[in-house]
Amino acid sequence: MSLLPRPGKWKYYVMLIVINTIGRLPLGWRYGISRVISDRVYDWRPSVRNNVRSNIRHVLGAAASEEEVDRISRQCARNTGRYYADVVGMQRMDVSHFLEHDLVLEGLDYVRAAQAAGRGVVLASAHYANPEFAVQGLAAAGIKVFALVEPLRPRELGRLMRSLRTVHGHEYEEVSFGAIKKAIAWLRAGGVVAILIDRDIQKRGIEIEFCGSPAKFPTGAVDLAMRTGAVLLPGWVRRTGGFKVEAIVGPPLPLVLTGGADDDLRTNTARLLALFEQHLKRDPGQWSVLDRIWPDDIAPHAAPPAPLAETHDRETVQ
Repeated sequence: MSLLPRPGKWKYYVMLIVINTIGRLPLGWRYGISRVISDRVYDWRPSVRNNVRSNIRHVLGAAASEEEVDRISRQCARNTGRYYADVVGMQRMDVSHFLEHDLVLEGLDYVRAAQAAGRGVVLASAHYANPEFAVQGLAAAGIKVFALVEPLRPRELGRLMRSLRTVHGHEYEEVSFGAIKKAIAWLRAGGVVAILIDRDIQKRGIEIEFCGSPAKFPTGAVDLAMRTGAVLLPGWVRRTGGFKVEAIVGPPLPLVLTGGADDDLRTNTARLLALFEQHLKRDPGQWSVLDRIWPDDIAPHAAPPAPLAETHDRETVQ
């Protein structure tokens, strides 16, 4: 038996140290530290920088200048840093204070109406601002959420992240066959399942046009709603300045059900992504995705040539 730690286990130890050091600081300090670290990662990791710039170029379009793409891409990196700053202090978070003072939560009546009718709710969101932070406010509002999340390695890191995410009463499971079965049972019992729609983590997604170009996206949110008859509620989060967060839930997205399961899955997923595209384009710098979403880059438009200077004969007035 080797006494050396498994490859990748250093991530667990780093996160553990950060939780017990930086995680004890006030949120403003954590955001300041995260900004410095995020800038260094963006500057020193070309793979990360190129991935983010590729994504933002697709969002902004070919006409955007290189300076604008770079500025917004750096904002994305900083927002990802703020996400981790939120997470490492989550166990010390006062969710009641958060709900009352720092979270603007709209559309909760849609959740309560669905549950009153005996239906489950699929709460579909994206890696934008910090939906995990916002969902903690639902605990203070008396709504317990079951969330499907990305598997993390090493296993110790996954367990550590789960302990942070579940400290206020929600349940989190890494995506797996067993977790999906549990999510279906949760929905059929009238519960709320949260799932993100903008990263094809398991590489089983379908190709859908998003921001004008095709890319692969997961269908889990729509699939769960179609299987269980749950209400599909889009929920978009954004940071509004300082420590304030706004979360807008709903209105429900009615499902197109023609009887052709594959076509319906594609149609409804495309409609859900179109809603997110509208939200994303209002402030793309809050998109916290460091992986490349589109397989191909798009080239920026060349700047138009400068107009030739016009020459005129002028009289010289003495």
